[in-house]
Amino acid sequence: MRLLLLIAVLRAQAPQVPTAVERAAAEPVPAVDPVPAADPAPAPAAPLPPAPKPRGRMRGLVVAKGVRDALVGVSVAIDAVPAGETDVTGRFDIELDQGGHRLLLQFPGYDPLEVAADVGPDGAAGGVPERTFRLVPRQSGERYESVIIAPDLQAPKTSLRGAEITRTPGSFGDPFRTIESLPGVSQVVWPLSIYAIRGANPGNTGFIVDGVRLPGLFHFALGPSVIHPFFLQQIDFYPGGYPARYGRYISGIVAARTQTPGTDRVHASADARLFDAGGIVAAPWDEGRGAVAVAGRYSYTGLLFSNLQKNADLGYWDYQARAHHTLGPGRVTAFAFGSSDELALNLDDGRQVARSQFHRLDLRWDGVLAGGRVTVAAVGGRDTSAASIKQLNNLPIRAQGWSFAPRAGYLRPLASWLDAEAGVDGEVQWFRPHSDRPDVEQQDLFRQRRVLSGGGYLTMEARAGSRLVVSPGMRVDAFVEKGITKYEPEPRLQVRFRPGGDVWLKATAGRFAQMASLPVSIPGFEGFGLDEFGTQTSLQGSSGVEVGLGEYLSVDATGFFQRLRLTDLRSTFATDITKEDLLEVRDGESYGAELLIRRPSRHRLNGWIAYTLSWSQRLVEGQLVPSDWDQRHILNVVGSYRFDRGWSAGARVHYNTGRPYPVYDQRSTRVDYMRIPDFYQLDLRGDKRFVFDRYVLDVYLELVNTTLTRQIVDIKRTPDGTLDRKGFRIVLPSIGVHAEW
Repeated sequence: MRLLLLIAVLRAQAPQVPTAVERAAAEPVPAVDPVPAADPAPAPAAPLPPAPKPRGRMRGLVVAKGVRDALVGVSVAIDAVPAGETDVTGRFDIELDQGGHRLLLQFPGYDPLEVAADVGPDGAAGGVPERTFRLVPRQSGERYESVIIAPDLQAPKTSLRGAEITRTPGSFGDPFRTIESLPGVSQVVWPLSIYAIRGANPGNTGFIVDGVRLPGLFHFALGPSVIHPFFLQQIDFYPGGYPARYGRYISGIVAARTQTPGTDRVHASADARLFDAGGIVAAPWDEGRGAVAVAGRYSYTGLLFSNLQKNADLGYWDYQARAHHTLGPGRVTAFAFGSSDELALNLDDGRQVARSQFHRLDLRWDGVLAGGRVTVAAVGGRDTSAASIKQLNNLPIRAQGWSFAPRAGYLRPLASWLDAEAGVDGEVQWFRPHSDRPDVEQQDLFRQRRVLSGGGYLTMEARAGSRLVVSPGMRVDAFVEKGITKYEPEPRLQVRFRPGGDVWLKATAGRFAQMASLPVSIPGFEGFGLDEFGTQTSLQGSSGVEVGLGEYLSVDATGFFQRLRLTDLRSTFATDITKEDLLEVRDGESYGAELLIRRPSRHRLNGWIAYTLSWSQRLVEGQLVPSDWDQRHILNVVGSYRFDRGWSAGARVHYNTGRPYPVYDQRSTRVDYMRIPDFYQLDLRGDKRFVFDRYVLDVYLELVNTTLTRQIVDIKRTPDGTLDRKGFRIVLPSIGVHAEW
């Protein structure tokens, strides 16, 4: 027992030595990472975000190559992504990354332009400044362009613009001569620009430019119209039933609008032909708030006229000046124009001369006022005429005239379906004719006189949906001369109905009045005979159909009837213009049908076919007989084709039956009527356009009457009973260049 206690004591006092097992259990076990049997590859670290690219700007100005007009609304794409359009100044400004890009510019009527463009830092040294991009006008194929023209539903009309008024074959590039290829127009004697519309006298048609009445439209003989062709923007031809805003003519109206000068930069053009030269300069002023344009033309040869009349000299000039500026809620415009002609015959008994000259100054304000469109204007003018050519008359005569014509108009929508147009206009004319013969004042035409004419009108335009348009109107004109006053009510009505698709049925009716006039108007010889002849009047009616055949063709067929009361020459052979019986009042009528098939000028092949079937008659000594302007059939086929590389060619085929002509029998002094032989002609025109960076050059050649058809101008029966037909057989060339920059 004691032994066991001794062992226990000794063990407690001795140091403790761990056993091997205890030592192993007491040692720390090193940590070991577990390794799975199928462990995936470690995930890569997330990439750092790229540094932002430096930004810059691309600035550009887009203009038309050649004429350098700023193009508004050009589509701009960067690297095939749409990026915007050009503004009203033709510019674009786009922010994008610096570096190289592809720029694509597209605009209707122009070839697309794709170029490389480098973009640098905005405003920093070495950056890319504003660049000018020139789009090339499409010279071939289809031309799709947006032309916004306010529709005129108050009267049927044919509108011409662009190449149609300057490149129609047979017109010598003159806008107003283009009307001779339209339905309802009879050219009295080719190539003279004297037109009878729907069987009335040539002096019964009015010619209007920017609301101003022209006393004479064309220069003498083969001369062009008195307005420079590139000064005009559009021609509206009303063969009858014209709107109530126009008045004091009993036949048709030809209304022209001039170009509005650009306000972006200086524009200029020049042209030269065989027989005259002219030009236009237009420039902005007052920082683009206004613009001014000046045009003129001068004839330096009479070579073509000398082919028709030997020992003859012909000269003419004209000018136009237009300036406009913003004023209040509208724009004030001053328009001045004038013309001068001289025809001289060098004969054995001396030099005989015919002269004509006129000047006009129109001042008007157009703007938006009281919820409508307002026009207030006044025009002053001076006319002079003189004639001592015995073939025209046996009395040397000259005349001076002054005129003042105010006008005002107001157009306002009264409802979504109803518009109203109202206005007044007037004219005061002073005439001072003079001659050395004491008996010259037998005719009122050769007395000093003052003539007052004025009128007011109101027209409503009511629309029933998109199918029916009714336009009633009323105009009242007053004429005052030598204490005589006559009032003429002139109601108007037009109805248009669309039964379906692009088919319109149309009908017009109206009454029209005009003071007595010569069969062919002469500046300074108008406004006479109110007491002796009264007024000329016409009652007109027409109906027809218009059909649109998609984008490619339109068809317009119209039938018309006119009851006329007008002043005619008592005898075609009258040479003494002082005779009291020089003129007489005659009743008459005209009727017929007109057809116009038209293909728009935006197509590569464009033009029209115009056909007129008509009768024109006068009541002479109780019998209704054909008038001097009666032509049964008139056909015009006009076509142009645009080739590639700026080439174009056109042609006009014209045919008309002969009009009645009084044949003087030298055996018995009897006068019989027979028709002048039918006349036909083929006119050709070729154009080539060269487009350079800063200007455009057009070269053209026109040949009129390439068929060498003889035009008969006089028929007499000789003492031996044979017919003596006088005429001429010529081809008229027109060669010229037109530069625009």
